[in-house]
Amino acid sequence: MISAIRLTLTVVSFAFAGAAWAQGGLQFGVSVNPMGPTLNGNVSVPMFEWGGAVHAARGDVTYGFAGLPGVSLTYQLSDALARELRTYVGFGAGVGFVGEDAASALLTLHGLAGANARLLGPLGAYGEVVVGGSALATNMRFALGVSYELGGER
Repeated sequence: MISAIRLTLTVVSFAFAGAAWAQGGLQFGVSVNPMGPTLNGNVSVPMFEWGGAVHAARGDVTYGFAGLPGVSLTYQLSDALARELRTYVGFGAGVGFVGEDAASALLTLHGLAGANARLLGPLGAYGEVVVGGSALATNMRFALGVSYELGGER
């Protein structure tokens, strides 16, 4: 049973990697919220281009030093024709943790908007606003970060 799950995950991973390479490559990002102690890491996997937009899946891991660490998955749309400054929007869901145990997990929903500016080759800098909430609270996070696009320049 476990080997079947591993095989399935391996095949899906290679499929996503192939799609990402065909659409321009995986994009990795690391950001910090300058207004509150939050650290975020993300990976965007472009899936396809349609209607003038690049459709991507984005996974995030966020650690709020004074709050809710969490993981999330976002459906992201970005401008397909932009080169120097690429804007994007997205919406998704995730899991946040109030305490240290898994029993304190909460479903969270969020939306985001941002812009990524190319600096040098595959390196970029980005800023974004993420608005999200759970059954307990609603919050807004501002993030400034750096990105790297695996697979070359945009």
